[in-house]
Amino acid sequence: MTVSIGDLERAAAEGWRAPEEAPLGGWLLRAADGFTGRANSALAVGDPGVPLAAATTEVGRWYRFRGLRPMVAVPYPLGQPQSSAVDRFLGDKLGWAARPGSATVMTADPGEVAARATPASAAAGVDVDTEPDEAWLALYRFRGQRPPPVSRRLLMSAPWQAFGSVREADGALAIGRVAVAGDWAGLTAVEVHPRHRRRGLGGAITAALAAVAAARGASGLYLQVEDDNDAARALYHRAGFADHHGYHYRVAPALVTTGPR
Repeated sequence: MTVSIGDLERAAAEGWRAPEEAPLGGWLLRAADGFTGRANSALAVGDPGVPLAAATTEVGRWYRFRGLRPMVAVPYPLGQPQSSAVDRFLGDKLGWAARPGSATVMTADPGEVAARATPASAAAGVDVDTEPDEAWLALYRFRGQRPPPVSRRLLMSAPWQAFGSVREADGALAIGRVAVAGDWAGLTAVEVHPRHRRRGLGGAITAALAAVAAARGASGLYLQVEDDNDAARALYHRAGFADHHGYHYRVAPALVTTGPR
């Protein structure tokens, strides 16, 4: 399914909605108590409706009012962040630093991903539920840490979502989430318990949730993976995903304050 960078980013924004959102022309301001970059950054897609300098000033005001460091999510063609006028303005003109951890958005046909399940993946029974239960949440991590309470609100924020898990008596061995918005479904929160890796469980979750997305009517499937996560990128390439575009975050310089004199 052919899709532009802007349209895919807008679809992804519908699948992971922050509790606070506000438009700035074609841009989208999002805040969620600092949990995840996507939910706490301005999505710079389209025309903000004002000059970039004014848009950046408004972004800074909006986030600092909420006690958050101003941050802009900048998508770009693969390997070409310099092709983005927004990125050049933020980096070269204003000195906003690129946050470590650039990522690639990958896309696939959900039916093809479901059909590529390996025998080991197909043999792993995947339960699919409409909400994450305690066993699912017990395995869910963000950057290796247990997420804050606001995370459940984001997990349930899409127009429609489902949660997959592979279980044994002692709890969940692998989990994942799929969110459907329009023609696109997004795969997120895929996690395998450290003691149960290399058993094909990540592939089982991916294939099962791709099948759920296809049954729901999604014609495209996307995910985001950090560029330095070679293992995950290899897994998803084998599953039928192809690189679509990249993105990173530009972060405003810290405000310098002084005490009373």
